[in-house]
Amino acid sequence: MNYKGSDLGQDFKDFFTRERRRIMSNLKEMECTNIKMSYGFYYFRGFFTNKHGKAFYFSCSDVRHFGYTRLMYRVVKDYNDFTGGINRFVDIDKLKEINLKPMYDDNIFNR
Repeated sequence: MNYKGSDLGQDFKDFFTRERRRIMSNLKEMECTNIKMSYGFYYFRGFFTNKHGKAFYFSCSDVRHFGYTRLMYRVVKDYNDFTGGINRFVDIDKLKEINLKPMYDDNIFNR
């Protein structure tokens, strides 16, 4: 289903703007770069690169149905890879506490 930005409630647009700022600030403090975020119909997703040069994908499910307490994230080959490695989850309030280094050694793309 295609949607227009006008199909989204202003409450979600405000929520996304606020969370985008917060997530980008946290990732920058963790020395992550090339942070990209976009939203869909009541969900959002993005990519970033950790300080070791490894790319990650993250997403938040439809906030109307699943709430907003955590983010899913995983290692990916590049910013076009939406399948990537093992899904991991982090509480949104503990984003700065995740350790991205162990996943740097994931060999999921050498199979």
